[in-house]
Amino acid sequence: MANTTSGRPTSVTVSFFIWLVVVLIGIINGIIGFVGGGAQQAADQAGVSNMGTGIAVGSAVIAIIIAVVELIIVFKMRDGRNWARIVLLVLAILQILGVFGAFSVAGIIGVVAVIIATILMFVGGANGYFRKH
Repeated sequence: MANTTSGRPTSVTVSFFIWLVVVLIGIINGIIGFVGGGAQQAADQAGVSNMGTGIAVGSAVIAIIIAVVELIIVFKMRDGRNWARIVLLVLAILQILGVFGAFSVAGIIGVVAVIIATILMFVGGANGYFRKH
């Protein structure tokens, strides 16, 4: 089933929105980690040292950078770029394997969302859509 205004299959559009939510949550988590690390830095300056602070801030910055790059790739996938679909497939596999997330309820929900978004990139006329572009 195709979206009549763009020629994009509905499955690709739904996948795009799911990916968008997942990436935006990643950006928000990175910002929260960065702000939380900044609060810890203030405690460090007060004389309470913690080696984990630098690692936490660094991890948050890396998470934000990865999420922004992933956001760009998600938009390319929406536009029908097959290379972007493949990159998102690889990122989905890595997330499923637990490379980018911790084991938690939110992490499990994120993995389920990524699985659904990934499947939707390959069904409902999506293959033809990506072949055209």
